[in-house]
Amino acid sequence: MKRFYKISRGMAKVCMGVLWGVLFGTFFLSGLAFLAGRQIYYETSDSMSPVIEKGSLLFVKEQEEYETGDIVAFYAPYGGQVLCVTHRIVDKVREDAYITKGDANDREDRLVVRKGQIAGIVTEYIPWFGYICFFVQKNSTFLALLFLFSLLWKG
Repeated sequence: MKRFYKISRGMAKVCMGVLWGVLFGTFFLSGLAFLAGRQIYYETSDSMSPVIEKGSLLFVKEQEEYETGDIVAFYAPYGGQVLCVTHRIVDKVREDAYITKGDANDREDRLVVRKGQIAGIVTEYIPWFGYICFFVQKNSTFLALLFLFSLLWKG
């Protein structure tokens, strides 16, 4: 029984170490992004596959001008909501209006995207890391309690 207890405590310590490493890594990345003038978004669909996979963490930087071929994050109305979409600019209609398309989509987006809707150009991305950041964001209360527990836990 003592051996099981030692093994389970060791596994719990390893899991807590990994969890704290991921959490501090997430905050570190957020801080770096802020200092570099970037915003962070998550890719929530497969529309840009295989270039950017679903669940990727995106670093977005606002630009003065956008060109054909740029991958941009923009806000668009969808089903009564406004969603952040990541697609590629395929055509410039006017100085401040663009046609976009997801790389995995068969046709262009129906709505013309205005410059004011664009959050910025995707400068970097980390595959799958968006899932971790999304989990941290949605479960912040649980993680705060877990942090308190880990501080109070003697071991």
